Parts: sequence; C-alpha cells; structure tokens
Amino acid sequence: MTTQLPHFNLVAAWVGILLGFISGLYLGLNFHRENWLGGYGSFKRRLYRLGHISFFGLAAVNFMFYVSVERLSTQSPVLGPAGWAFIMGAVSMPVCCLIMAHFPKGHALFAIPVISLFLGGAFTITILTRAHPSSRSAELQSVAAQICSRPASGGAGAHRPLTASMNSKTPSSLANYQPLIPRNAP
Repeated sequence: MTTQLPHFNLVAAWVGILLGFISGLYLGLNFHRENWLGGYGSFKRRLYRLGHISFFGLAAVNFMFYVSVERLSTQSPVLGPAGWAFIMGAVSMPVCCLIMAHFPKGHALFAIPVISLFLGGAFTITILTRAHPSSRSAELQSVAAQICSRPASGGAGAHRPLTASMNSKTPSSLANYQPLIPRNAP
C-alpha cells in the first residue's frame, strides 16, 4: 500500500487545485458585493479566503511530497504516515476554515490540520535525510550526459561549429560547439 501512496498524494494535489478553482469561482461571483459575508475585512470572509487559498497551497505540498518520494530509492517506515498526514491536512484545513467561519468558538479544530501537516513535514524531512537519490535519477543523469556529449547525426553540414561567428571573448568550452539537431533537419 505504501508504494501506491505517493500516487494518492498526486491525486490529492490535483483534486485540491480543482477545488481551489471551484471555490475561487464561488468567491469571484460574490466578492463585488461590498457587504458579502460581513464585508471584506470580516472574520467570516477572511476564513473563506483562507480556505480557498489552502486548496492551492496544500495541493502544492502534496505535489512536492509526491515528487520528493518518487526520486527516492528507499522505503521508509514513516513514508505512509507522512503521505497520509499531508492528505489529512489538505482535506481538514479548508473544512476547518469553513466550520470556523460560521462557528468561531470551534478554533480548536485548527489543531487537526496544523498537527497533521507538521507531522507530515517532520516525517518527510526524516525520509529525505536518511535516503539516497534513486538509481533512476542517476540513470537519467547518465542518459542526459550521453545525449549532450554525442555528435549530431545527419547529412552534410550537421557538424558545423559556430567558431566562425564567435568572437575572441567566447569561453573555450563553447568554441567547439556542435548542434545536436542538424540545421537542415526536417
């Protein structure tokens, strides 16, 4: 189940972005009304805005978790709790904002998303400090180095150096530049 978890965080990220668009539509259709939800500076309206922006912010957090974990070659015992903590924070933060906007005495509910996000962050730092970059990352870097260092293939004129158009101030590493894509390629 842990191997599927980063995928859940990726899905949670895109769901959060979509919900951010939808909540932004709702807010955008009503923001022109000066006294809507008690006016621009009202507590209720501020919490609606916080809930709206939390969709985007926590979507970014879930996406960063997904990208970070996908680059690791190790399985950590805190990988599952970290991923679920971020998902729980992304779900509970906008819900807590909405509840608190209408029931201000429920401010203790904010402990749920704050603690879950804190734990997710702490677990992720633990994972990252104990892991090594994946062999897939090293393999991709190796392939990229091979692509960048091989001569371009193609017909006549494919290996035209740019030295004729360069002045004497050009660094020596660029003096022998040969394009990877032939200039007369289709």
